[in-house]
Formats: sequence, C-alpha cells, structure tokens
Amino acid sequence: MEKDTKELVKIKAEITEQLEDKETFNSLLVTTFKGLDAQLMKRAIMEGVMRGFTFNDFLEKNVYAVPFGGGYSLVTSVDYARKIGMRSGIVGKSAPEYEEKDGKVISCSVTVKRKVEEYVGEYTAKVYFSEYTTGKNLWQSKPRTMIAKVAEMHALRMACPEELSQTYMEEELQTDSKPVRDVDFIVCAEKLEAAKTLDELNTVWANLPVEAKQELENLAKKLKKGFEKPKPKKVTKKKDEKVLGKSNKK
Repeated sequence: MEKDTKELVKIKAEITEQLEDKETFNSLLVTTFKGLDAQLMKRAIMEGVMRGFTFNDFLEKNVYAVPFGGGYSLVTSVDYARKIGMRSGIVGKSAPEYEEKDGKVISCSVTVKRKVEEYVGEYTAKVYFSEYTTGKNLWQSKPRTMIAKVAEMHALRMACPEELSQTYMEEELQTDSKPVRDVDFIVCAEKLEAAKTLDELNTVWANLPVEAKQELENLAKKLKKGFEKPKPKKVTKKKDEKVLGKSNKK
C-alpha cells in the first residue's frame, strides 16, 4: 500500500538532486519554466515526471510550462508529438482539409495512419476554428497553419491514447483556462493511508482536489480493497459416491 507514496518521495528526491546544479536550475527557470517561480517550477517538474516525461525532456524543452495567473499548464509541441507517434506506429497523415465560409476558416480535419502489426488504422479529427483562435498574432496571420496543428494533435491523441493522452500544445489552450492548483500529492497520499476505516477513507477521498484524485486513483483502490472484508468461500459438500452392487438374482 505504501508503494505509491514511496514512489512520490523518490521522484521528489531525484528532482531535488537534479536541481542542485545552480546553472541548470537558473536555465530552466528562464526558459522551460519562464514566468514561474522556483516553487511552481519544482511542482511542474514533479507533475511532468509523474505523467511520464523525463528530466531531459525539460532540458530539451520537449515539454514546458505556460503560466496562467498563479498557476501553469504543461504543454508540448506538435513536433514532439510526431516523434512519439512515429515510435508508436504512425506511418502517415493526410493533408489538412478545411471548411470555409465567406473566405474564413470554419473547421479543419486531419487524418493520421497507425500501423499495428499488419493492420493500418485511420484516425480523423475535426476541430473548429472558433474554439481555439485568439484572434491575434499567428491565429490572425496564419489561421490555416494554426488550426491544422491543432487538428493533427487531436488525431495523434486519438491514434496513440496511451502515449499522448495527457499531451497538449500551447495552441490548444483556452483563454479562459483555469490555473492549476498547488497540490501536494505526497500529503494527499499520506492522508489516504492514515485512514483507519473505509468510511474515513471515503471521506478523505471525497475532499481531495481533482488533480490528486487523478494521480492517486490506484493507491485509493488498493487501500479500499484492504478494508473490504473477504467474501466467505462457499463450501461445497461432496456427496459420497456409493457403489451400487448388483442385486443377487433369485
């Protein structure tokens, strides 16, 4: 039951060790995590590692943080998603198909192909321009390029859910995105493990932030299973097999 908590502690220790180099620390703070303070940067790195990224991914900026108010959102690039896709069997993609009205882009569709053994599946994603445009910068000067990137990213996630399910680009972020709360997963895990009854465990779980529930779901299931009473085994009585002898003929 303590395995998940120990893993969190181990990740935190590794991050602390990596950031002991001041040059690395300062470099990350002004590039990959530009706009974040030191505390938020450490939390963002921990979140990224728990989602499957490595420390080198932050150094190479395969994943980086975009600040939102007092929080952030971890994002990546379509180029990085393409690399992951190729390793996972993506063998091609279609040209973007645009739906337009009065010279303006309404939507865009992109299809990617993934090969699994001898089967090649096609995954098509359609996204709407109005849901992603900011109305300025590249969205204004290169609207087709921008919405095509978003459509391709959606298609890649559809084709490779295990590898890219939590991977998003900056271009996909909504202007009304809410900042990520500062959640300490280790503290949340310790609260779960401190529960002495199933009712207490359920109460602690109900009060955890959504972010913690997503990361600690497996731990909660293990703890809950430990409180459940084992079902009594059904005892099947075996009937004695009687050997019937042949009746004597008179």
